[in-house]
Amino acid sequence: MRVDSMVTERPVRESPAESHAKSGEISVLWILAVLMRERRIVIAFTAIAVVVALVIAVLRERTYSATFSFVPQAAQDATPSSLSTLAGQFGLSLGAAPGVSQSSQLYADLLRTREVLVPIATDSFAASGPGDERKPLAALLHISGSSEALVLEKTLRALRTRVIFSTVATRTTGVVSVRVRTRFPNASLEVANRLLQGVNQFNLVTRQSQAAEERRFTEGRLDAARTSLRAAEDALERFLRTNRQLDNSPGLSIERDRLQRDVVLRQQIVTGLAQHYEDARVREVRDTPVITVIEKPTLPVEPDPRGRVGILVGGTAIGLLVGIVMALLANGFGQLQAAGTDPSFNLLVKEWKRFRGGRK
Repeated sequence: MRVDSMVTERPVRESPAESHAKSGEISVLWILAVLMRERRIVIAFTAIAVVVALVIAVLRERTYSATFSFVPQAAQDATPSSLSTLAGQFGLSLGAAPGVSQSSQLYADLLRTREVLVPIATDSFAASGPGDERKPLAALLHISGSSEALVLEKTLRALRTRVIFSTVATRTTGVVSVRVRTRFPNASLEVANRLLQGVNQFNLVTRQSQAAEERRFTEGRLDAARTSLRAAEDALERFLRTNRQLDNSPGLSIERDRLQRDVVLRQQIVTGLAQHYEDARVREVRDTPVITVIEKPTLPVEPDPRGRVGILVGGTAIGLLVGIVMALLANGFGQLQAAGTDPSFNLLVKEWKRFRGGRK
């Protein structure tokens, strides 16, 4: 009896894995042990990810990119500072200050606007060369739809997301770099040239329309200033005709000087507005480009790198990570099922069995 009691009272020694699991601590050795035990899960998920990455890498389309870069020009239509100050007293804005250029980001955003992209999206391009059959851009991009409006919207979306890519060196030179990528080298070149022409045309029309509005406004102000000048000159003329002897009358002398100053001031206003009016007329018909092209688009001779190695490495890493997570989750569920102390886990297992039974 004594021996039996000693045997029954002797504590049972636990394995290191069980004691480690009960303690709730996680170490690298424990993770490695779990991964070795659940290596089939890790290998299975990794293999699936590698196969998917291989399929993506093999089926990835070959593309060709045409690049160009430009920088906005500084404003050339500078107005003299004295004229700007004079016009500012009457609520007029006479253009940009000397050396001020428009934002480079503005031109990068301009490449994605409907005004620039719609003429390109509705045009046709040659796939291989100038002598090849021209096809609509939507057909080259494999875009279809139930209506022309839907096809146009899909084509614009494809141009913004899959074809046109732009970067701006905002902190250094302000150069705008643009890359056009399609499956056909000649189509990439033509789209790049059309983008460059579209930016120039849009800016040209915008600048000319602004100059036309400014010319019309200045013309109205100039007519009003000339009328006011004539009125001031007529007032001075009437005063001088009715008051020929001014030397002995200080009051009349002061009135004459006041009228003369009014005429001189209105003459300065008319002169400044006339100069600005002629300047606006010149800018209204000016057709010089507003951007400086640093690198013109050229025909791409080699396809873009497909990044197959990167796809394989990334897919393998993702599959390995998912496999590790699934292995750790499987080990945790196994421990909970073996312990049987968590009511929520038992409920989950029960519902899962019912779900599987219902599907069968």
